Amino acid sequence: MDYEHQDSQQGFMGKIRNYFNNPRSSGGRYTSVASTDSFEIDDDDDDDEVANRFAFDIRDYKIKRLNDKLNKTIAILVFGLLLVIVIIFFNKSWFTSSSVEEDKEYASMASQHKKVKQVLSNRTHDFYPTTIIVSLDGFHPHYINPYLTPSLHNMMINDYGAPYMIPSFPSSTFPNHWTLITGLHPSEHGIVGNTFFDPVLKKQFVNTDPKVGGIDPDFWQGGEPIWQTAFKQGVNSAVHMWPGSEVPGIGIDNGPMEVDRYNGSELLSSKVARVMGWLDRDDINKRPELILTYVPTIDQFGHKFGISGKNLTGALKYVDDFVDLMQMELKNRNLRDVVNLVIVSDHGMAPTSNDRLLFLDDVIDLQKIEHIDGWPLFGLRPYKKHSLDDIYKELKEKFATLSQDLQKHYHIYKLEDFPKQYNFGGSKNEHKFNYRLAPIWIVPDVGYSITTHKQHEENNFDYTPKGVHGYNNTEVLMRALFLGSGPYFDKKLGSITNTKIKPFKILKFTICFVIL
Repeated sequence: MDYEHQDSQQGFMGKIRNYFNNPRSSGGRYTSVASTDSFEIDDDDDDDEVANRFAFDIRDYKIKRLNDKLNKTIAILVFGLLLVIVIIFFNKSWFTSSSVEEDKEYASMASQHKKVKQVLSNRTHDFYPTTIIVSLDGFHPHYINPYLTPSLHNMMINDYGAPYMIPSFPSSTFPNHWTLITGLHPSEHGIVGNTFFDPVLKKQFVNTDPKVGGIDPDFWQGGEPIWQTAFKQGVNSAVHMWPGSEVPGIGIDNGPMEVDRYNGSELLSSKVARVMGWLDRDDINKRPELILTYVPTIDQFGHKFGISGKNLTGALKYVDDFVDLMQMELKNRNLRDVVNLVIVSDHGMAPTSNDRLLFLDDVIDLQKIEHIDGWPLFGLRPYKKHSLDDIYKELKEKFATLSQDLQKHYHIYKLEDFPKQYNFGGSKNEHKFNYRLAPIWIVPDVGYSITTHKQHEENNFDYTPKGVHGYNNTEVLMRALFLGSGPYFDKKLGSITNTKIKPFKILKFTICFVIL
């Protein structure tokens, strides 16, 4: 029952490690810039307290930026004076040591790209065309409104985008984030769920556990992520917490690319500071031209509190302030005509209920099942000593004894019988990674859930999480977000009256990456 990136799974020691952890990048250490320690909300908080707590992080950041500018100006003057003195007494070659060879190698790898890419200016510095991709995990387009999310609402009304994107099936975080940057269905790139068992590798994959497959390279060999494609074309990339980027040889240790490890409790102002730090580098050849950053906030709050209410309201305001701050910092640097800002999400969210539950132990003997894959849809892998046909027959017979009202909201499939529209399952060789899919599946309708009597009792007979995704990808509540602004959009769509495009499948988003 994997809720993506829960702080509770991180644990106390995990938070301590994250606090002291130095991100894996040549950019050096970065730190939080706000005073708040967490964005966790208590159930007793009222809306004003929630909004003020979130807003404090952003206000504190803006105040710090003003102080930083003043301190930076003084530091530059002092440093300039010292530099003049040093240059007078020392030969310039004293300063160039091993870094010269590193710079030459870096420039050489990108030379072909630099010859064909135009150079843009913000009036003080030269830039190559740059794109920032921000993923707001679990952010459904219907969350946007002029009161709670004015910045995103302004983008939706006045900038570019689509009413929504259609996620891939299953509409879960890791499969769709890997689809976003490979352009492949999960059954073709191999990350077929947030949890699954690979019978060839004989390994379990759990997205939230690095020690159980989460960053095991063996699971991530399907498809070429966009940062690898970019590297081959001489484009520098930097990735801030994107799922899959921490995998050795896939993200980390893969060419001139910088990667920041996942930290679910990081303040959103720190994310802005990190991205701006990359853009503020003096050397044009060391600035990333493709930046990906990941925001888990709405997904976390959606799972915990559902798709409405004061807690989600506070989270939406917080995330919108983050977008506003990102835009403000780009404007302060006069980068509106240099940087494309793209806001996406991977899926939406649906509410759960104690009235919409199927108890798995009512329809199958759990002692016969070796692995349960997926969530909220359940893939069943029986022990080898049990016949698949017998398990399927038992499941169907017990399922038929349930109420008709319950039966109509759950669907039982053998792998080969999955509807074609899902691009998931089918014949053995229909998709590259069909073997990673369990042979029998129970697929609930949107908003319906599966649990066991024991789990339900342990939760005091109150089903959690309160919000869930992973359902039929064409459902309205599973829709994903796509908004954009910047010179590419101005050039392609700015001359027409309608700045919006039709809804499209999330796997086509990679094409947008390549074009940008």
